Amino acid sequence: MLNYTRNGSGEVVVLVHGFLGGTAIFDKIIEPLTKCFDVIAIDLPGHGKSEAPEGDYTVYQYAEDIIDILTLEKVEKSYWIGHSMGGYITLAAIEKQYTNIEKAVLLYSSDAPDTPEAIEKRAKQQEEISLHGVGPFVDGIIHNFLAPDADAEDVLFAKEVAHEANAQGLVAALGAMKSRPSQKDLMDTTSTPILVIEGEQDKAVTPIVTSNPHVKKVKTNTGHLGMLEDSKTVAREILNFLNGEN
Repeated sequence: MLNYTRNGSGEVVVLVHGFLGGTAIFDKIIEPLTKCFDVIAIDLPGHGKSEAPEGDYTVYQYAEDIIDILTLEKVEKSYWIGHSMGGYITLAAIEKQYTNIEKAVLLYSSDAPDTPEAIEKRAKQQEEISLHGVGPFVDGIIHNFLAPDADAEDVLFAKEVAHEANAQGLVAALGAMKSRPSQKDLMDTTSTPILVIEGEQDKAVTPIVTSNPHVKKVKTNTGHLGMLEDSKTVAREILNFLNGEN
């Protein structure tokens, strides 16, 4: 069973972090969320305090692991908030209708599959992590996740969270991202209300483009970790969306 926390009261909100993340990556927005909602924050396999996965993984397997927790906690319907890879996992859960996701928020995520170039890059990253470990990999890549003018404390915190992951967990996550399908058709046709929060300085993901009236988009002047870089705006937009104010 994955490590998770549950705090607050009201409708259930599920927080799903991304690659190099963990429940702690949401620290700046959890408090305002728990004032209005019952928040379940989950460490994915090999991240945070969760044990490493066994073998290869897919975004669907991550989603199934989350469903196991919701079943244990007797949660039948919920809102999901997925950051980056967590957004891919959220879309996988919506696609397969694993549970009743009433609304979803995609934080700095995408509906596009990996390009051949991205797949090749991830394969090299898997080799790098296997050979040299988590530390050197994190130290060499984490700056790409934040805006160039990001606060030094946010950069340090993101690095600390990323260092909690283990090599097996990161290799599996990279594999899951390499194999994920295109979700563009889903984004164009879904009737699930979705809020997409994008970073104007985010170079990590391909922006979501859709004319689906059920999908709302807002932007923050941040990189890939806007919930650290501009937590007030991110929390406000999430609360407004989940509370039906926009």
